[in-house]
Amino acid sequence: MDAQIIKDLCRLSAEEKLILGGQKVKKDDYTLSKEFIVNSEKVLGAREIDMRLHTRFIDFPEHGHDYTEFMYVYAGSITHVIEGGRITLQSGDILLLNKHIRHSILRAGEGDVGINFILSNAFLQYVFHNVKNDDVMGGFLSRNFDENGEGEYLFFQTKDVFPIRNLMDNLIFALAKQTAGGYGILSQLVSLLFSYLSYYKETLQSGLRISSPDTRLRQAVSAYLERHYPNATLAELASRLGYTAEYLSHRIRAVCGAPFRSLLMARRLEVAARLLRESRLPVDEIARTVGYENLSHFHRMFRARYGATPHRYRTGEK
Repeated sequence: MDAQIIKDLCRLSAEEKLILGGQKVKKDDYTLSKEFIVNSEKVLGAREIDMRLHTRFIDFPEHGHDYTEFMYVYAGSITHVIEGGRITLQSGDILLLNKHIRHSILRAGEGDVGINFILSNAFLQYVFHNVKNDDVMGGFLSRNFDENGEGEYLFFQTKDVFPIRNLMDNLIFALAKQTAGGYGILSQLVSLLFSYLSYYKETLQSGLRISSPDTRLRQAVSAYLERHYPNATLAELASRLGYTAEYLSHRIRAVCGAPFRSLLMARRLEVAARLLRESRLPVDEIARTVGYENLSHFHRMFRARYGATPHRYRTGEK
């Protein structure tokens, strides 16, 4: 690694000088929200990927991000706190954090050099196409893009894996120099890094997905409708989840943004539309298959949703 790059990267920042003078972390420098969600516009601007030295000399308060980031510890150690548990990264280790997770970081000293790599969603979409079949990183990134996704992290101990250490040196160099054609180089480097993290899966020490009650309810409703849409009822789902039907109806409307009946109808009509496109089943049989005994009612609901009768939808007529 170019010694001058590391020297420049580790130089005391203006923020760190103020902290050494007694100032606390100024949240307004990072966020536009009261919940302390670090905003990509604040830290990335118009860039798609960047790196910055983790702020030292202070406990960094709990926060989230509207982007994905990973920390690489170049020297010393850095300790993160997630859901009350501590994760200590030593030199050479990597911690990936998706955009749904919250964490805090314990005070780091001057010799503790943690480099945060900040990745925009657009940049990650490009990288995802290169690693979507990787059993570790493909799933992590796919869940990251879900707007209702869960908080998740992956902790890799990679200090003894030369290809990964070498890639990190190259990534730091490429970001520091910002050479022409840099976007293509950077996307390939990150893609290769993620592929290596999947390949050296024995370095994955721990990972965690954190489900909120709202996320768990959305998943439960979705899974139930996926399997039982022909005969699904609110009463049966409530019994399965241990709620009263009245309470569950209120919670589904609040969490899913629509009443149970509307979600059920949408699922049934989605299946009907797929069967119209992909099968030769008669329309009346499709209607019964998805849970409609009244064919006239099925026609009305289908036309209201898709703007065409089932027959015209199948033939492509308007």
